[in-house]
Amino acid sequence: MSLQFTDGATVSGRLCIGVLSLVALFMAAACLQGASQRFQVDVDRDGWAVRIGRYRRDLRWAEISAVVIDSREVEGQGLRWVSALYLVPAPDVSWDVPDDLKATVDELPAVRLFDLRDLSIEERQFVRDLAGLAGGRLEVRAHRLNLMLVAEDARQQPDGGRILRPFPPGAPGVRTQRWLNRRRALLFAGWYLFAVVPALLLTNFTAGLHELLGAAVAVLGLLAVITAYRRFVTMFDQATDLVEVEVVIDGTELVRAIGDYAHREDMHGGNVVLLPPGATRGYGKAGLLVFQNSVVLLGDPRTGRLRDHGDLHALSAVLRESPHETDRAVAREIDALALQSQVGDPMESGGVGTAHLWVSFTKFGRVLAWALVAASVAVTGGWLVESTHYLGGALLLLVGVPLATVWALYALYRTGALLHAAWQALRKKQ
Repeated sequence: MSLQFTDGATVSGRLCIGVLSLVALFMAAACLQGASQRFQVDVDRDGWAVRIGRYRRDLRWAEISAVVIDSREVEGQGLRWVSALYLVPAPDVSWDVPDDLKATVDELPAVRLFDLRDLSIEERQFVRDLAGLAGGRLEVRAHRLNLMLVAEDARQQPDGGRILRPFPPGAPGVRTQRWLNRRRALLFAGWYLFAVVPALLLTNFTAGLHELLGAAVAVLGLLAVITAYRRFVTMFDQATDLVEVEVVIDGTELVRAIGDYAHREDMHGGNVVLLPPGATRGYGKAGLLVFQNSVVLLGDPRTGRLRDHGDLHALSAVLRESPHETDRAVAREIDALALQSQVGDPMESGGVGTAHLWVSFTKFGRVLAWALVAASVAVTGGWLVESTHYLGGALLLLVGVPLATVWALYALYRTGALLHAAWQALRKKQ
């Protein structure tokens, strides 16, 4: 393009440069205008004042039939879902919504204002404030936030539900997470040394005898490696999730959320079982309250120390009213445990400090561990490329490339989690 500016440039070249320059100027102006446009949504007892881009509208509560918080799939990010805020107009009310804000909720026209992750405030605090203003108009369908509202209702009803906080609380909970992570690291090391490495070495050896035999061993080895990972390395994953989860007793239902998914179990269903400490592999010394599809920790997986007797009594109180004798029998067992939980000093709840940052840092170490696995596959594939016709390339293409791609995405995820934990620790210090 620099040749177009010389003295001998053609007329068409000068015109091309002029058009491209104008396009670049228009694009820069459009980006600048979009960046400078004010984003504002004010909510009060009178209604909504919406100022998004060129859309300006004051909406009274009488014009709104529903305020919905629902999950939507983020474009270009696979199956990642985020919570978004929607307003549904009252019947026979038109808001002249621009195309980029139009949406549908239950096949009704609606306006999508923004994603909750775009807010500078904490999501849960926003939902609490919105619930106080919207009242019966608010409908929360995002499971994680919906569980938070159930917890808020439990707080406001002295004779109603009870919130079972993540257990163990505070510093003991962080130590338990570190304990679980160390065991996962040991299992991962054993899986790599006794499953991954032998499978790769055996594939390389048998491929030297015959390429077809090497291919068969590679397929069988891959199945064996995947099976060993699912059975052993993930042994403590369920306990790790339960240590961080909040459980709510909502009437006769037990509600717990892991990630964006809420699980409800009927405590009067006749299917509850109490397992003693050490009865189930992967939960350490923790006693378990097991339903058909979920588990509640009654003790610390690391030490076996029981939950607060108030939490145990709340569980037994609901089970005691069940029409099924099996549930009532479990209630009597929990009452016996509650007597034991009163013995000893109360568990410390403070002193966490930067421990959560340390936990995130140890989880970041998994990136290096998986890098070793990916490198081992790449090295084995490189050896086979030199000694076989097709097996080496197939191993790199079908296993090495997908593994490297997943590793890169996982590294980005863990890096983001580590930076978020560092930011949270810095904010707490200020």
